[in-house]
Amino acid sequence: MLKNIIKAVPDYMPLTSQDFIRHFSNLLTIKQWDLWVQYKEYTKILGYSCRSLFETVMIYYQRDDLVVATTPLNHTSFRNAIEKYVKPENIHTIELNKKFNRIKKMPELDRCDLVVVTHLFGQDMDLTNLTDFKKKHKCVVIEDRVQGGTRDLKFSNDFIDISLYSMAMDKRPVAMGGGYLHVKNFHKDFITNSIKFIGNLPLETPRSRFKELLKKIPTFLFYNNRPFLFLGFCIVDFLRQFNNQINILNLTRSYRKSNPGFNRVNFMQKPSSGLCQSMYENFNNYHKMEKNYDIKFKTFINQFSPKLKSYFFPWFRGDSCLGSYDTIMIEEDLVSSFLSYFTNHKISTIVNPSYKIFNSSHENDLKVIKFKNGIVYIPSLANLNKEEIIYLSTRIKHFYLRYVAHRKKSIKIEKEILTYPVLN
Repeated sequence: MLKNIIKAVPDYMPLTSQDFIRHFSNLLTIKQWDLWVQYKEYTKILGYSCRSLFETVMIYYQRDDLVVATTPLNHTSFRNAIEKYVKPENIHTIELNKKFNRIKKMPELDRCDLVVVTHLFGQDMDLTNLTDFKKKHKCVVIEDRVQGGTRDLKFSNDFIDISLYSMAMDKRPVAMGGGYLHVKNFHKDFITNSIKFIGNLPLETPRSRFKELLKKIPTFLFYNNRPFLFLGFCIVDFLRQFNNQINILNLTRSYRKSNPGFNRVNFMQKPSSGLCQSMYENFNNYHKMEKNYDIKFKTFINQFSPKLKSYFFPWFRGDSCLGSYDTIMIEEDLVSSFLSYFTNHKISTIVNPSYKIFNSSHENDLKVIKFKNGIVYIPSLANLNKEEIIYLSTRIKHFYLRYVAHRKKSIKIEKEILTYPVLN
């Protein structure tokens, strides 16, 4: 009955049980940690979370006439912070290409103070067309690189001023919370004021940290433990016979909503000593994660013909997409069919829960809305074995044949899709 079940959900925590326990033991530390580490060309500043650090950035730069240019899709918390501190008429959207992996055109502005770029899909966006804009306006360029490329690069480009990173449970690297930013050392006033500001925030207590870690135990099992997942999916499949609403899709959607893994409200805090120790221990603990993501993604993407790569993964630029979220693009009117199809085949998926557009209207909204609404998270490849990766890719090809090819009258493509090389 569940022979071909994929024992993974659309997220993954890249750490072992021993790593998890270590974060609990760090609660016992009595050491006081600095909130910054200074390097030759940049300074690392630590925070309670990536969203609290971005809010800190916006508070520092805020003024009544602040003008911001930003990529159209941002993490919900970044969008909310920008709308909180910038007037709607002063928020200008950067035009991206159709594949959403390169800046096509910067807005024509008389003045710009900040540029905020959000990288997507585990790879760095091509920001070439931002270079002249920065020179002209002498603006500060900030990047959300949580879903960007390799951590071996501290900034995606030389002209970036501030890069932000998360160390939450499913990020690179992992500290089960926290985050950091890199800022070029010539921004001396920003560095001094931000460290002082974060140091004066209410302190996260060891008790609060302990409770947050406890809440993540079931999530760790749900995301990482394959036998646990198999048992859970078996139970769901059995219950579905009595109630059609009990299915993998609704289970994934409900669990993700109630267990986001981060604090949505009370996030303006100073990180506790235990959280700081976890961050310091794991700043460079990302190489193994990236190697795993790289291997699994290449195995997956090589199952598809160039035509299907372009159709389902338009943002793919040739380098592996590094991240625990693996995404696919579905035509907006086919998203519900895609979700139903994969639910019927007991494969866990979820519609894009992370990236949002601004509430004010912009010229690019229609294109952006269609793109945003077509993003679907598939099971995290990092937690799949080779057979599951091949099975997942085969199901995606069959979905194309059933729902897309006949609309495009692409009968000739049928053989290509089904026979495109599967790794031995």
